[in-house]
Amino acid sequence: MTAAVIGRAHPAAALRAELDRAVASHGGLVLVTGEAGIGKTTLVTGLADDARRRGALVLTGACWDSDSAPGYWPWVQVLRALRRELPAEEWARADTATLSALLGESAGAPAEDGFRLHDAVTTALAAAAHDRPVVVVLDDLHWADAASLRLLEFAARHTWFERLLLVGAYRDVEVEAPGHPLRELVLPLVAKATTVTLTGLAPDEVAELMSRTAGTEPDPALAAEVHLRTGGNPFFVEQTARLWHSGSPVSAVAPGVRDALQRRLSLLPAPVTRLLTDAAVLGREFHRRILAALAGAPVPEIDQLLARAAAARLVTALGDGRFAFAHDLVRESRYAELDPAEVRRRHAAVVRALDAAPDLVPLVFAADRARHAYLAGDEVEPARVAELLVAAARDASARLANDEAVGHYRRALDRAAEPRRRVVIALDLGTMLSRCGDVEEAWRVFDEAVALVRELDDDALLVRAALTLSRTAPTGARLDLTSDLLVAAHERLAGKPAEPLSLDRVTLELTARAAVLARDGDDDQELSFTLWARHDLIWGPGSARERERLTDELAVLARRTGDRENEFFASSLKWVALLEQGDPRYLEQYRAFQGLTAGSGLPGAEFAALLDRSIVGALRGRFAEAHADLDRVEATYGREFGYMVDQVRWSYLLLQGRFDDLAAHTARLAAGDHPHPDLLAALAAVRQGDASREVAGPFSREFAPMWLRYQAQAAALTGDRARCEEVLAELTPYSGEWLVALYGCEISGPVDLWAGLLEAALGRRDAAIERLTAAAASADRMRLRPWAAEIRARLATVLSERDAPGDADRAAALTAAVRAEASELGMTHLAVPPPVRLPAPADEFRRTDEVWTLRFAGREVRVPDTKGLRDLHILLSSPGAEIPAVRLLAPEAGETAVAARSLGGDPVLDETAKSVYRRRLDHLDAEIDEATALDNDRRAAELDREREALLAELRTAAGLGGRTRRLGDEAERARKAVTARIRDTLRKLADAHPELAEHLNATVTTGSSCRYAPEPEIRWRL
Repeated sequence: MTAAVIGRAHPAAALRAELDRAVASHGGLVLVTGEAGIGKTTLVTGLADDARRRGALVLTGACWDSDSAPGYWPWVQVLRALRRELPAEEWARADTATLSALLGESAGAPAEDGFRLHDAVTTALAAAAHDRPVVVVLDDLHWADAASLRLLEFAARHTWFERLLLVGAYRDVEVEAPGHPLRELVLPLVAKATTVTLTGLAPDEVAELMSRTAGTEPDPALAAEVHLRTGGNPFFVEQTARLWHSGSPVSAVAPGVRDALQRRLSLLPAPVTRLLTDAAVLGREFHRRILAALAGAPVPEIDQLLARAAAARLVTALGDGRFAFAHDLVRESRYAELDPAEVRRRHAAVVRALDAAPDLVPLVFAADRARHAYLAGDEVEPARVAELLVAAARDASARLANDEAVGHYRRALDRAAEPRRRVVIALDLGTMLSRCGDVEEAWRVFDEAVALVRELDDDALLVRAALTLSRTAPTGARLDLTSDLLVAAHERLAGKPAEPLSLDRVTLELTARAAVLARDGDDDQELSFTLWARHDLIWGPGSARERERLTDELAVLARRTGDRENEFFASSLKWVALLEQGDPRYLEQYRAFQGLTAGSGLPGAEFAALLDRSIVGALRGRFAEAHADLDRVEATYGREFGYMVDQVRWSYLLLQGRFDDLAAHTARLAAGDHPHPDLLAALAAVRQGDASREVAGPFSREFAPMWLRYQAQAAALTGDRARCEEVLAELTPYSGEWLVALYGCEISGPVDLWAGLLEAALGRRDAAIERLTAAAASADRMRLRPWAAEIRARLATVLSERDAPGDADRAAALTAAVRAEASELGMTHLAVPPPVRLPAPADEFRRTDEVWTLRFAGREVRVPDTKGLRDLHILLSSPGAEIPAVRLLAPEAGETAVAARSLGGDPVLDETAKSVYRRRLDHLDAEIDEATALDNDRRAAELDREREALLAELRTAAGLGGRTRRLGDEAERARKAVTARIRDTLRKLADAHPELAEHLNATVTTGSSCRYAPEPEIRWRL
């Protein structure tokens, strides 16, 4: 394809087909139509070149836009070309007095009756076509005189069987408009002709034309903008590309383009141009009813005027009463004629028209309505402007257009005058900025909002600010600020408590009291915010019933305030709350949610609907469909929702037992932005029988159910009785419920399943079977086939272990049913019995507080704590492993100290070691502060012990007089110290427990590295 025919492959092919027929047998009439600059002349010129190459005689003529042009002017040019091209004798045979008169070469005028002249011209062309194909091209027929068009119609009628192809080009948007003087002459031609109508180029074709014109390839966004502005008109595109290449913005209008537009508009009646000016105020797209309201005219009258504009190809109908300008240049030319004051007045008129006719509001996008209010300036009240901008921001958020939402909130903050309103907008802006990842800017806005809250001394605003900040997961100084606000807000509403409350307790009480305050004040927006805050902050086992009530109230509020986004999310989270309660009605609610979101047009709601469909599909065993839906989520929304889609897929792989895929997917999550990949890895491992992974809990509320599940599985697998009892006590209050994490994105099974496994681990098999049977019944009621199969596989194992009368038959029947179900669902791992819990080890080496319980060879003793016993405990926990003495010397210092001590003879306090110590100590300080703020005393104590151990290491890094101690000296000191204390402990054990002392003396070696190597291996309860 050449530059001349970019985007014209199909029209060019149609013309070639007509030429092929003319060359082979007979011709006809072809009309090429389209607006100015669309490429008609380029296309017919290409046809003429092709015809010449194939041996055709090409005759061309063009009409002249002038009242002084002679009659038949295009035909005069054709005959002159014919005379030049034909041999003299052939022209002499065709020439007549009529032709000579037409050419102005003899006295007299062309025949007045018309027929003789038409016949003479047609006869001459037909005679020329006897010996070769003839192609006649008449360009710019929209400027032709009436006689020339009559001659064309005559020639087309009487040369059909000759090898004569007649081609005309004209602007149909001008000629075919009602009232045009040539309209009645052109329409009969159209009826006889093959018509090729040219339209604008596609976006990729615009990019190609820009590249060929400017010599530089534009980026896709720029090409798309030029396409939008020009409608793909090649002339407009070329002119814009040249301006762009010279350094001007693509929004600039070239003089030639401006002239072309003005000419087209000048041909329209004045009412149409006035209407287009009103439409230009509305925007590139507009609705006929809103245009009628703005113009103050009946809709039928508007329809007639729009029909004229559409016939002129200045607007296009989109359907359902909506129209759009053919290209932005048309709209901008009309808009530019308004002075600034008139612009503001007309935008304000749009706002007032919509306020006066609520039935028109659904026909306007929220962003467009806000744009009109903002551009109206002082013509609209500032409070109303801010209100419409906030509505537009919320609409943008529902469409996942977060950057657009930020812009609306900024403009709303700029226009809002009332201080209380400014605080709320600023908090919403900060939340949106945080969601977009601009945390620093978000907190700058938050700080300004908090300062204004303190200045206003308003209880409701203080609560709003505190809860807003608490939902952004602040750390460090920002956590301190948030904590202070939460405590201050709580004291304002409830008074100072008799004793200090945890931050969680303060927050929960605050949401409850704030909800009462919002209800009393009849403030739906404030109440909705507070209820959502409470919904999220109470998440965890035992909260589902209250969350169900909250979603019901939130849905009512959303419908009352017209907040579609929150209505959808309330509906979605209600089915989650029902499922968590083990209520089969979750499925009915899920279907209601799917129906509610169908055709909503809101990407956020459509995302939630597709993700929920995938989750429920997997829970019901339709794994292939669930994965396909997740693929569609990823293809449509990408990483818009961070790690959540990956988390959901991980859950499917774990439930389905696809452990190889699960390992790769877990590694992907660990390399990404998932906050707790260690928890996922531990859950995957414990499901496969490995409880050795260490996980540092507890976790935040949204992950707490997964942490509880892991603790139950790990305790049951290891048989640690104390741990089993502890976790069982934590689970028991939630019997009959399901563990649901991450707002429904992770379903961790029924509570009774994990409680049943703990009962079995404790040897209480009757209780275990009762709980597992209840769990299976719950899964059946909920129609969750994969979980039902999982539970029955566990139940079969416990029945086999109990071995009461009938248990073996029941276990066999369950196993057969599970295998059949597993085969159908693709859960092949269930064909293999779940990991068998090993009996508790007979030998024990375990510390409780400051006392060690030592049991070996049937003898049990208790002895006080010593460092040597701690060393032996570490060795026994890793049989066969070489443990460096430097690690045994100070295990709480962790790998940082071990690595530093093991470097060789370098100074302890070299710059690398100092940097390592400083970074770790800074990190520990931050973690201790965060744990303390969250009232996690256990975690804070653990971190503090590690910090003290590191400081001790630093203090020992220098010798007497401050001399630098060498690391080789440290390793030697560790060897001597550890060897001495282990040997001392073994000497004391010889009296307290001679069998154990003899065993350890034979199996433990000491030195720079220490090792415990029993033969055969012994399982210890440690």
